Amino acid sequence: MRTLFELALCAMKWICRIGTVVAFVVLIAVVTMQVLGRLPNVYVPAWTEEVSRFALIHLVSFSCGLALLDGEMVNVDIVTSMLPEPARNLAAKLVDVVILLFGLAIIPSAWVYLEMSLGERARSFDAPMLWSYVDVMIIPVCLVFFALARLLGYGRTPTLEELV
Repeated sequence: MRTLFELALCAMKWICRIGTVVAFVVLIAVVTMQVLGRLPNVYVPAWTEEVSRFALIHLVSFSCGLALLDGEMVNVDIVTSMLPEPARNLAAKLVDVVILLFGLAIIPSAWVYLEMSLGERARSFDAPMLWSYVDVMIIPVCLVFFALARLLGYGRTPTLEELV
């Protein structure tokens, strides 16, 4: 069972890393087009604004789980750094449980939101809005999966020196 989870963890990390890189490359390319469009006589299509928003949302959705797994999510370090190490570890586990429960609570509503968005099209170019709305599902699924991985000991907790 543990080996199967490790295989799933490797696959999810790979998918999220590829998704993060692709979203970042698209964001850089589209923003570069927008910046060049500020020059005289350079035409930039209207869809670049919408694609840049989609890319930024995808960037966040694919990278949030990886950040959680590596212990790089936003923490209240000023409070936890004053705690002794066992209490700091307990606080980290408690945060992981809260994130896992929060993600599980969001998934059913995210699914309903996705179902309701079927058939919608982007305004500036003819593409399904599902490409953007799917992030509403990717974020809680990644947070649940990677929070579970942290609880099972696969995550990395930053040291006190890294926190301060």
